[in-house]
Amino acid sequence: MAYKTLGYDNPAYTARLADKFPIAAGAATASSKFVAFANLFLFSLNAVLTTAGTSTYTVGGTATVSSMQLSLIRVTNTASYGATIALATTTYGPFTLGGSFNSGGTGTAQVGGYNAYQINTSTGLAGAGGLPVNQGDQIYFVSGTDATAACTVVMDYQIQPGAAITA
Repeated sequence: MAYKTLGYDNPAYTARLADKFPIAAGAATASSKFVAFANLFLFSLNAVLTTAGTSTYTVGGTATVSSMQLSLIRVTNTASYGATIALATTTYGPFTLGGSFNSGGTGTAQVGGYNAYQINTSTGLAGAGGLPVNQGDQIYFVSGTDATAACTVVMDYQIQPGAAITA
C-alpha cells in the first residue's frame, strides 16, 4: 500500500472528522473499536444519554443520581519497528453523562442529556492541543458500572499535519 504526505495546510490536515460509538446497556460494555488510519489528534467526546441509569456518581463534590460513566480506552503498540508486538492500554476518564448537572449541584441525568468533554494532554496549546495517537492505535469506549444506562458517543479528531495517509 502506498502512502503520501501533503502540505501542512492541506484540507486533509485541517478538517475535523468524527465517528459515532453507540454503547448498549450493561455494566462495563465496550463500544465498537476505531483503528487510527494515520497519526491523529483526538479532540473531544460528545455524548447523549439514550437510556437513563440508576447508578449514583459524585460530580463536582456533589452526589448525583441516575447517571452513567464511561472511559476512553487507547491500545497502542509500544514495540520498536520489526520487533514482536507489545500492546499497552491507557484509560482516560471516567466521564459522567446525563446533562448539565455535571457543572455541579445535585441533579438527575436525563435521556437526551448532552455532555462534551475535551480530550487532551497537559501539554500543547494550554492543554487544548488534542491527544496524539499513532497510526494503528485502537480507540474504544467502555461504560461504567450501571447495568441499564446506554448512550451514543461521537469522537472528533483530526489528522496530524505531516502524517502519512494512504495514496
